[in-house]
Amino acid sequence: MHRRERLTTAPNPDARHDYLVTLTGEPQPGMRLELRYVPDRWVIDPAGFAAYLGELTTFPGGLEALALAVLDDVGNEAVPRWTEVRAERATHRMVVEDRQPGWDNPHLFGRMERY
Repeated sequence: MHRRERLTTAPNPDARHDYLVTLTGEPQPGMRLELRYVPDRWVIDPAGFAAYLGELTTFPGGLEALALAVLDDVGNEAVPRWTEVRAERATHRMVVEDRQPGWDNPHLFGRMERY
């Protein structure tokens, strides 16, 4: 099974509203990954996200390659309005984001905890 197939989704219960979803896990020993996204039509099933992370235990490449692969996979499977992937291991941290063209919500971003 391809890793993207593990990212199961469900219909967004109310796509009229922007809201932030956060999913976290450890795809590899000593690595922490956090996915934050604003859903559009689909939300990611937390159990599917956990199964997806299990597929990343032997991911080749470094932290940057893994974070970018997660960004692409989530973008293709859930097509969120906005996505951010944070990955870190010891003193190495990677943050990458993407958004749908033309989408912005400054009020939501203003309330989000950033680092």
